[in-house]
Amino acid sequence: MTEARSDISQPAFKTPVVLINIASGSTSDISEALPEIFIRHGLPAPKVYCVEPDGLKDSLQAIKDSAADLLTVYGGDGTCRAGAIVAREAGIPLVALPGGTMNMLPKALYGTDDWHAALEMALAQKQARWQVGGLVNDRVFFCGAILGDPIVLSEARESLRGGEVLSAVKQIPDVLSAIAHGEGFAVEVDGAGFETEANGLQIYCPFMTSGATQPDKFELASVPQLSVSELIGIGAKALTQDWRDSVLVKTAFAERVSIDGQGAFDVLLDGESEQMRCPIEIKFEPEGVMVLAPELHRGDSR
Repeated sequence: MTEARSDISQPAFKTPVVLINIASGSTSDISEALPEIFIRHGLPAPKVYCVEPDGLKDSLQAIKDSAADLLTVYGGDGTCRAGAIVAREAGIPLVALPGGTMNMLPKALYGTDDWHAALEMALAQKQARWQVGGLVNDRVFFCGAILGDPIVLSEARESLRGGEVLSAVKQIPDVLSAIAHGEGFAVEVDGAGFETEANGLQIYCPFMTSGATQPDKFELASVPQLSVSELIGIGAKALTQDWRDSVLVKTAFAERVSIDGQGAFDVLLDGESEQMRCPIEIKFEPEGVMVLAPELHRGDSR
């Protein structure tokens, strides 16, 4: 990571760029509407990269190598994360516009699913600020991470959100098997023992869920190795939507989480799938990425 700018006060952007992933969720080509909005806020018309997924990587690299001093990203959660990583490495502020299904980061920043309203709110800000994040070993995330065998939980939940009820129901046997028979691992929270038989872990950055209410700590939820009868007690709704609500799920707030005891993990970082090997260290990152967004206040979950 390159050294971030120390001055994040009054914006005076000269070379803003916008990246549009037109294949993400509800994203469309908004490039014609952008110049008027930027100019009305006293900024130059941005350079726009409007790409399909196969052009995303090259466009992000071109932006990183350019003299861009403000990056606006319009796409889904994966596109927002990719843009946030580039903004973090380049030391420039990010504007993340909602163009996907979940829109976790844009909703946390602007509280809306309307890209136009989010952009107006962003460009009206008088200064950039830090948005927190997290590091799983050397890989950064800005919304949340899911680790462990029950990765199908997230896949089933995404099916439901996309209206694919039959697909979600068909995944329930896989969910049951993964949690009941998956290999367990040990979890430490802030240096103290927390869970010795977990085989699923969800970690969310502040204000990314209704339970993540502490501005300087992750919200952590662990799934123990459960019997099939205990899983049935949780119920299909909890399995596929919010299994953290079950009394069998252990929750906490943490700045640092350590995991050991299992060779390889399936990991979702802001919805993007990866694989990592133990040991795994997860650290709270107060300076995740600079953003143009209103300040979040204690208790503000947008």
